Amino acid sequence: MHAHRIAILGLWHLGETYSACLAEIGHTVTGIDVDPLLIENLNNSVPPLEEPGLRELLERNREAGRLSYTTDMSVVASHDVVWIAFDTPVDDHDDVDLSIVLSALDRAIPYLQGGVTIAASSQLPAGTSRQIADRIRSARPDLTFHYFYSPENLRLGDAVSGFMGPGRIVIGADTPAALQVAGELFEPLNAKMATMSAASAEMAKHAMNAWLATSISFTNDIADVCEQVGADVEEVIRALKSEPRVGEKAFLFAGLGFSGGTLGRDLRALSHAAEKHGLSIPVIESAYRKNLSRDSIVVTRLRKEWGSLDRKVIALLGVTYKAGTSTLRRSQPLAIEASLRSVGALTRLSDPLAIPEEVAALSPSLFFREPYSAVEGADIALVMTPTRDYRNLDFARLARSMKTPLLFDTCNILVPAEEKIRSSGLRYLRIGV
Repeated sequence: MHAHRIAILGLWHLGETYSACLAEIGHTVTGIDVDPLLIENLNNSVPPLEEPGLRELLERNREAGRLSYTTDMSVVASHDVVWIAFDTPVDDHDDVDLSIVLSALDRAIPYLQGGVTIAASSQLPAGTSRQIADRIRSARPDLTFHYFYSPENLRLGDAVSGFMGPGRIVIGADTPAALQVAGELFEPLNAKMATMSAASAEMAKHAMNAWLATSISFTNDIADVCEQVGADVEEVIRALKSEPRVGEKAFLFAGLGFSGGTLGRDLRALSHAAEKHGLSIPVIESAYRKNLSRDSIVVTRLRKEWGSLDRKVIALLGVTYKAGTSTLRRSQPLAIEASLRSVGALTRLSDPLAIPEEVAALSPSLFFREPYSAVEGADIALVMTPTRDYRNLDFARLARSMKTPLLFDTCNILVPAEEKIRSSGLRYLRIGV
């Protein structure tokens, strides 16, 4: 193995995972960020965002001398790889803000040494790799450097295992030297490499997330029609997956759509790129618009059941951006909870991982760690995230605890238990039927 000295710029979810995992596979890694408290915590093996197995990696590799964190950008000078690993911010319209990435790059440029490799794994709009290279050349015209783009493919709640056991790694490199360094960096993972130009790697990330997003919006279109014609979307999905041209692994899920900005970011990036060049991409744009409409279906469906929701007590089970994480940024459940409150509902919240203080800063509703406390005396229980714990709920206990035993499964995760739910005394609603 050819071990490298790697400086990681950006230390939130992507950077914390890459820094720990790259050290774990044998490289010497220094993470750099401007936040001194973040650095202090990481140097004590406390990550900013928890992931299964991450603390153990931080502890083990710090003790082995392969991993450290600092606010001092000048240490870049002693590293032969500088890796851009920011979780690229998006605004409320899913548009990317590159300022944090470019600002950190500008601070690092004076310390880059000849022959350095610049790597990037942040989600970047198409054309950003060229912008990064041009920025370095403009500031340091005599500097010899290499560049590759390897788009991240991490899932919240499964990031460490996702990095350590990837199905494949996309490498976008425009020179043989950059491709060689990328191969050396990832060699210990023994993963299949999909190599291409940097521009193609950027587009590959956009295309992958656009495919997933379009699959979700397509399924929700089918679900909406199913509800009107007496069909069951889960049976339709089963039929689709039995077709060899679709397949069992097809990303077909009916529910509230996608949230958090990750998929939306790539749809918007593609739309902006198309608009810039005078192109029309109606499939991509329709998938995005379809998803924006999903927030309203909970209120609409419940009003069909109840008429007015005024003073109805509604418990939301799951409030984070997605299952398996404590992240509340761009949380769809919290957006829907605000809509319910706006029509007079009395809402309660529960989640196994959400941090109560963070929930309190975003919502006035009572928060309960344990779901049975949240549903006590409630008129409606909403399953909002596909949290594994909810598959094993004591449904009879839910029915006894509630004032009106109505369970609305907005992510269709309880379909296998539908008969058990109904026999427990709960009315069971779900998407697409």
